[in-house]
Amino acid sequence: MDMILVKSKSGMRMVDRNGKKGFLELSEPVWAPDDNFKACTACQATFDMFRRKHHCRRCGGVFCGSCATEKVIPMRLQFIDPVRMCVRCQKLSKWENDFFNNHLKGLKEGCRLSVQDETGEKGVASVSLGGDGSLLQVVGEGGAAIPILLDEVVSFQVSQEGSDGVHSLTVDAFGGRNIVLCKTEDPTSVRFLSGLRKALRMCAKADQQKSGPSANDAGR
Repeated sequence: MDMILVKSKSGMRMVDRNGKKGFLELSEPVWAPDDNFKACTACQATFDMFRRKHHCRRCGGVFCGSCATEKVIPMRLQFIDPVRMCVRCQKLSKWENDFFNNHLKGLKEGCRLSVQDETGEKGVASVSLGGDGSLLQVVGEGGAAIPILLDEVVSFQVSQEGSDGVHSLTVDAFGGRNIVLCKTEDPTSVRFLSGLRKALRMCAKADQQKSGPSANDAGR
């Protein structure tokens, strides 16, 4: 991608010169019209000359200063500096930033996992996210590969989870493809599966800018 720095209404962003969007990248939201809001979206406090209106740079909603105080870098929107957000979007962006900062590199490096495909065949495979991180690559002992685009995943389910993270993850994709990924003796396998769950949650909600993690996922 040919990235350039541009100044938008909300701040400075890195965007592709040709308009291409990266893996899990979100579009900058349209700001809600000021005139449509007489009170804060969150606390319902009435706006006046002392209580000003502020737009959340992630969802575009209108909030008072008390409900949009913190500034965070929303990495999915490609901002380079912290921008003002509502409380909900602050928490969501921090959750997503944890994925980019602490999980994406390990997912691209990959690890060894126990794998069972839709035919019931089991084995140990090298599993990683390829390219820009949007392709799940499962390569077996004999070199046979199972490529699955994350945006083709229909559903996924944590089959087993421990205090240290995800131990087993079932992934269903278009075309009836199904794989069960389980931890191995590879010390990175649990962290890999936990990161993959987060990637799948984010991919499933890529077009829902205000959708977020459940309480059980927060911080993982």
